Amino acid sequence: MVNPSSPFAYKKIALDTNIFIYVFEQHPEFGEKAKWLLEQIEEGSYSAVASTISLTEILVKPIRDGNLALEKQYKLLFAHFPNLSVVPVVNAVAERAAFLRGKYGMKTPDALVIASAIIAQADVFVTNDSRLVHVEEIPCKSLEQL
Repeated sequence: MVNPSSPFAYKKIALDTNIFIYVFEQHPEFGEKAKWLLEQIEEGSYSAVASTISLTEILVKPIRDGNLALEKQYKLLFAHFPNLSVVPVVNAVAERAAFLRGKYGMKTPDALVIASAIIAQADVFVTNDSRLVHVEEIPCKSLEQL
């Protein structure tokens, strides 16, 4: 049975960029937990959303490093991952992001990622960025809370 305080009491999960990075870069502390989360989504236990801004963020390092294989993996993930919808930056997302920036003083990429989650009507936002957990517009959970 799912614990009601668990993110998995929700049906639609929004993923922050760092969740993908932890898996692909095999983060020593969070890699396995993030991998487990993506496996649950892939199997259809939960649906998920991510922002196109997350794709921008995760492609920077592989491009900078000339790691074409990782760049290709990220692109394929965002194009074909089962049960993952990618939210484009449309006017509604941009406007909500502006509101979040104004209210919380967060950086534009963070505001766009969270705004995408809100506009997509996600039930929870999973992130390990402690600067984002104070957002009131959507419940934010860390990997440690899973």
